[in-house]
Amino acid sequence: MARKKKKQQSNNQGGGESSWMMTFSDLSTLLLTFFVLLISMSSLNEQALRTAFHNFDRMSGILFFRNREAVTLPENVAFKDIIKSLESVYVIDVRDIDEQTPEMISDREFNLLVSTGNLVWYKKQEIYRSFSFIFNDELLFESGSASLNPKVFPLLNKLAAFLKESRYMVFIDGHTDNIPPSPTSAYRSNEELSIARAMAVAAYFIEQAGVPPSKIAVTGYGDLLPIADNSTPKGRALNRRVELIFRPVEE
Repeated sequence: MARKKKKQQSNNQGGGESSWMMTFSDLSTLLLTFFVLLISMSSLNEQALRTAFHNFDRMSGILFFRNREAVTLPENVAFKDIIKSLESVYVIDVRDIDEQTPEMISDREFNLLVSTGNLVWYKKQEIYRSFSFIFNDELLFESGSASLNPKVFPLLNKLAAFLKESRYMVFIDGHTDNIPPSPTSAYRSNEELSIARAMAVAAYFIEQAGVPPSKIAVTGYGDLLPIADNSTPKGRALNRRVELIFRPVEE
């Protein structure tokens, strides 16, 4: 009788151990699934994110992305009328910005261009059928502010018309030099100022020119991405800029 009872106890203990193993196995499977999902989510590239969130109504449809690829202009793109329309302010040849330096412009001419707000750069890089314009901040804004200069409205209207009629979207990047905003400024940092300026251009495109918000993305880099030496007035003038990067929308 004692042996039978002992055997029954042993059987019950074995069943308990088996149930525990099944529970542990289920938990392990769930954990494995969770980590697989984490890895797959972390592997999404920027284009996948942009596609996934393209129609989200956040900040009037404007999404923020950083670290985008470079952009370029092919020979046969039909926006050469835009380039032609910029002749009144377009003073740099259509070539890679890296081939253009302030030294190619005389001191007197450069200072005149900056003071009159007529400095616009054209940038060629590497993504098919994409292009960008870099605008000196004096052209778009009053000094130290994020209020658009009315004289630039006709230019922005032409760019907006292109956006509305084409299958392009625009990434608006704000940049500053490395001089912090003054204590009396409405902006606490250069990044704040750069975002405010990029947002001002985006707001004009959407509210005044009727560009769909889904065609616009905004980023403010502050002084993180200089294109010239901040130790000179010329370099700082080049670094205070807004870049409009036009890229075709993928079908």
